[in-house]
Amino acid sequence: MNYTQYNHLYYTIGDRKFGHRLTPYEKFKVQVGKVDKNEYKNSSWKKELIKTADSVYREFGNDLILFLSGGTDSELVLRNFIEIGIKPRCVTIKFNDNYNILEVHEAIDLANQLGVKLDIIEFDVKDFYKSGTALEFSKQIDCTQITYLMVYYHIMKLNAPSVMGGEQLLKRQVSLNESYWYYCFRENEDASAMRFSEKFNIPIVNEWFSYTPEMLLYYLEDQEIQELISNKFNYKLTSSSSKNLILKRLCPEIKLRTKSHGFERLLGFNNDTFRQLKLHQIPRLTSCLDGIPISNLMSILRGK
Repeated sequence: MNYTQYNHLYYTIGDRKFGHRLTPYEKFKVQVGKVDKNEYKNSSWKKELIKTADSVYREFGNDLILFLSGGTDSELVLRNFIEIGIKPRCVTIKFNDNYNILEVHEAIDLANQLGVKLDIIEFDVKDFYKSGTALEFSKQIDCTQITYLMVYYHIMKLNAPSVMGGEQLLKRQVSLNESYWYYCFRENEDASAMRFSEKFNIPIVNEWFSYTPEMLLYYLEDQEIQELISNKFNYKLTSSSSKNLILKRLCPEIKLRTKSHGFERLLGFNNDTFRQLKLHQIPRLTSCLDGIPISNLMSILRGK
C-alpha cells in the first residue's frame, strides 16, 4: 500500500519496514525520499496538496472516507479534494456528553459550506477505554494514543479506504548538551496508522502534509518555519501554536481556528489512557528519536 507517494516516508523497527517492535533494544528509524529537482522547481506547496488529492483519489476511488475533525488540517484536506472536483464522503466522530461539540459544529458548518455529505457517529470514548476494547485493540497495532485508536476502530467498522489527514509536526529536542528541532513521526502514534493498515488490509493516509517529498521540503523552507527553528525561542517546544497562523497565510480561504480536538476537556482522561496503554507495549530501551532532525531531513530531501 502507498501511505505516501511511493512510500517515500516510512519507518523501520529493527530494519523491518512498517514492522512491530519485538524487543526493547531494536532501533526505530524514520526515513524519507529526496525531491525530484525538476518537479520541485516548477511546483509549490499548494500544488503538491492538489496533486496529493488527485493521487489519493486515483488510488482509493469513490469509496474513500475523509475523517473530518473540524480542525484546520482536515479542512485543508477537504478543500484539496474539492479543488479536483471531488466531494468525498466525510465522517465526524462526536463524543458522548458533548466533549467535542464545538469541533463537531465546525465540521457541520464546513460540510454545509462546501456541499459535502457528512455522517456524524456518536461515540462513548470513555466506555471504549473502560470496557477494555481500546486496550485489546492497542495491543494489536502497538498504539498508545486513544484519539488514533478510536479513528482506527471506526475505519475498521466501516471497512473503507480512509484519510485521517495528519500534520507536519515539528518538535524541539532539548538536552543538557544540545537543542535542535526535528520532524516528529512517533513510533507508538503516527507509525501505528501503517501497522493498522497492514494488519487489517484497509488503505489509509495519515500523512497528507508529508505525502510527497516536495511538499515536505516546501513547508520546511517556509520563512516562518525557518525563523521558528533557527531562532532560539526558549518557550517554544513544538510548532503547534504557530501552525494555524502559518497555514492561514499559505491558504487564506481556510478559517483561522484555535488548535483543538475535543480532548482539551478530557485532558486528564487522555493522559491517563496514554500511561495505561503504554504499560502494555514493549518498552523502547535504546536511544531513538521519534523523527528526523530538521537539518538532516532537509539535506536528505535535497539529495545532499
